[in-house]
Amino acid sequence: MTADADDVERRELLREYREFIKTRHPDRGGDPAEFVAGLVRYRALLSSGGAEPGPAKTTPAASETTVYRRGSLPAQLWRAIMERRRRGQNPRVQ
Repeated sequence: MTADADDVERRELLREYREFIKTRHPDRGGDPAEFVAGLVRYRALLSSGGAEPGPAKTTPAASETTVYRRGSLPAQLWRAIMERRRRGQNPRVQ
């Protein structure tokens, strides 16, 4: 295949992946087990460049959830207080 054909195929795969996420996400009423299996399949397809994944190519990390924390509550409060104080000392409009 040429580079253009690979690019078109990858864009189509990404479009299908996004549509899968929108329709099958557990927060939107989808089955969690089916969702994780679909994620494994699509991630394997995306990483391999479009070839069908075999059983050995599945990613064990696909079922893990990444949680991004904003810090502890005291740290969040401290940042909010300091941000409010900074805004009071340097107003944009006088």
